[in-house]
Amino acid sequence: MKRIGITQRLEHIHGRDENRDALDTRWAELLWSLGYVPIMLSSHIKDTHLYLKELALDAFILSGGNDIGSAISRDNLEEAVLNFSEKEMLPVLGVCRGMQFINHYLGGEQSKVDGHVAVRHSLSGYWANERGFNDVNSYHNEAILPIHLSTKLDILASSKDGVIEAVKHQNLPWLGIMWHPEREMPFKQNDIKLLKELFGE
Repeated sequence: MKRIGITQRLEHIHGRDENRDALDTRWAELLWSLGYVPIMLSSHIKDTHLYLKELALDAFILSGGNDIGSAISRDNLEEAVLNFSEKEMLPVLGVCRGMQFINHYLGGEQSKVDGHVAVRHSLSGYWANERGFNDVNSYHNEAILPIHLSTKLDILASSKDGVIEAVKHQNLPWLGIMWHPEREMPFKQNDIKLLKELFGE
């Protein structure tokens, strides 16, 4: 079974003096149902290159949560994941913040956006239409506009207000989406197909 590393939200728990890596349990449920082994990644291991090398993972998911810059140790881990994946030519799926971080890593930017938190909307573009992504969830308050996109990424889909909703790297097996496959119950077949195409059987 392929082993998929997943980055996690970093939370500070007030009153307990604890920093916690946290992940929606539905990610593990989704990946296991597709025949993958989910491996949750820790944000507080200093030697990230050795850590990632020893894990010997087949692919990575950069999950949602934490605006870029608000959780430095998580930012550092995800930068190491992308650096490692670039050298090893490993697949990466960026989800919501994860897509934004891929763009950030490649020199792009993001900005605040209204009307994209806890809503559903349709997508435009040939790729989205061909794959049936005509109704997706949305939970983000920052967005990538075409003027912010890295020159190393291609747009696959956008929302009607011009926000980029899916991208792919021009040379690497990296895909970014702004919706959350793990939050769909039951899991959607077009999301399942997307994961299997990216990560393989």
